[in-house]
Amino acid sequence: MSRVPPREGVQPPPRDQSEERKPIAELTGATGSVPTVWVCIAVFNRVEYTRRCLELLRQQTYPNVRTVLVDDGSTDGTSEMIRSQHPEVSLLRGDGSLYWTTAMHMGVAHIVAQAESRDYVLLLNDDLVFSPKLVDELVQTAVRHPRTLIQAVESCVSDPGVIWQGGVSVNWWTAKHRRLNHLRRTSEFPAGHFERSAYLTGRGVLVPMDVFAAVGNYDTRLTQCGDGEFTRRAAKHGYQLIVSYGVAVLSYDKGRNFNETDSYTPRDAKRYYFGILSNARVSYRWRQALSMTNSTAQALVFMGFDLVRITVYFVRRLRKQSLSPVR
Repeated sequence: MSRVPPREGVQPPPRDQSEERKPIAELTGATGSVPTVWVCIAVFNRVEYTRRCLELLRQQTYPNVRTVLVDDGSTDGTSEMIRSQHPEVSLLRGDGSLYWTTAMHMGVAHIVAQAESRDYVLLLNDDLVFSPKLVDELVQTAVRHPRTLIQAVESCVSDPGVIWQGGVSVNWWTAKHRRLNHLRRTSEFPAGHFERSAYLTGRGVLVPMDVFAAVGNYDTRLTQCGDGEFTRRAAKHGYQLIVSYGVAVLSYDKGRNFNETDSYTPRDAKRYYFGILSNARVSYRWRQALSMTNSTAQALVFMGFDLVRITVYFVRRLRKQSLSPVR
């Protein structure tokens, strides 16, 4: 998923964005009472990834973290592992029909029903590795940037200094997307650096609780890829979207799923355009165009260019089919 007209969209921030770090208690009040950070995760049949993620969450230095996990019908012992090894986790169950967006919608609804207005939600995937200071550093950033959704910069475990997801700019007419600082090194940027982004993914994003009151929950019509639409909706309501280069998450090696592969075959076309797990699914792209642009006319123009863009992406990745010799 993804995401400038006459320069609507992303403006670069000032180069020097370093700020003095303060203790969380000092930033949140003299009593030392800190907001709760509610971690929301949706999982399915990745028990070892899930186990590792929950172990890293248990090690967080931030003093008030609560985890809500939605297991959408895993058959690999995920729920049993959570019950026996992580009783601190609030476990919700699906029947295998939720998929990512609807599972996250369920988790967020569970959190909103009991959270305080000053709390935060951390949207997280289980296939990420992160430091014990992840939550603390995201909250520090949030205190300095009110009314802002904050994503941790994403790299890969195989090369943790290289930026994979560092923000994105989008022209909301021509559907032109540009990944900001892709494959550059985080060491090139000053302390405290961030980039404004046209939308954010759900892979390590801290969301102020009042966002859900203002813009609602995930759109479950986007079964598998509702994160960009949700964060763009927040931006249209006046919230800022940034990727902080001072806070990092690491993903396992890229290219292992259908949306990240660098090669397709012609028979993949149906799955690419219509598969429920494909980010290029035509119905998803239209729903996103309607929500993320500013009018139906703009959505129609955007959708036309977007279809061309995702088709070029597919064609460029078609494998050359070797011809069998005639016998």
